[in-house]
Amino acid sequence: MKEEGTPDSVSLKSPNVDCKMNAMNHYTLLAEMFRYPYPGQDALSESWEQVVSDYGMEITQSLSGFISHVRHKPLSVQQEYYISTFDIQALCYLDIGYVLYGEDYKRGVFLANLKKEQEIAGNECGSELPDHLPNILTLLPKLSDVKLAEELVYSLMIPALHKMIASFRTNDNVYKETLRILVKIMETDFPESEFERFNFLSTNDKVFLKCPMNDEDSPQHA
Repeated sequence: MKEEGTPDSVSLKSPNVDCKMNAMNHYTLLAEMFRYPYPGQDALSESWEQVVSDYGMEITQSLSGFISHVRHKPLSVQQEYYISTFDIQALCYLDIGYVLYGEDYKRGVFLANLKKEQEIAGNECGSELPDHLPNILTLLPKLSDVKLAEELVYSLMIPALHKMIASFRTNDNVYKETLRILVKIMETDFPESEFERFNFLSTNDKVFLKCPMNDEDSPQHA
């Protein structure tokens, strides 16, 4: 697994977006934690620690294992570890649409609509699909519609992340802890919402499950 076009540096500023979306720029930085390991990635360690520290000491301490991993393990070891976690015989999948819908046709609809939003926002997805976790995280601050970002995080990403975390069989994988950190940050940023959470157990074929990114078919807001 390889991601093309990995940025040499991560900007925390996104010009020409609403101030509420600027408040989501930390997701651009957090996205780099979930990319295929690349040279210089460890240089972001202090920035990750700074972002996470705003959400409390507990999750800041939880980040230490991942920070040690990227700072002290050889790059080739990090890459093998990433592949064994997310690619070959994966413990967890980073494609959010697959986590939510599996092989169901709804994933195709989700991908088509998400691809459209990625293109409108000018968010480069590289060689990965538009529902790849880093690509969604970098999309969030670029969306012009604050409500769309809220729905994407609250309704879809938080439930997907919880399912991803539950897929790990043990607690010793450093990426499991980074996913826990990410979901805690999202739950702090979006503690409540008028949008409904995705329910994996529900058999009710709600409209937003078919086409969550389509304005015409989106659920009615309270």
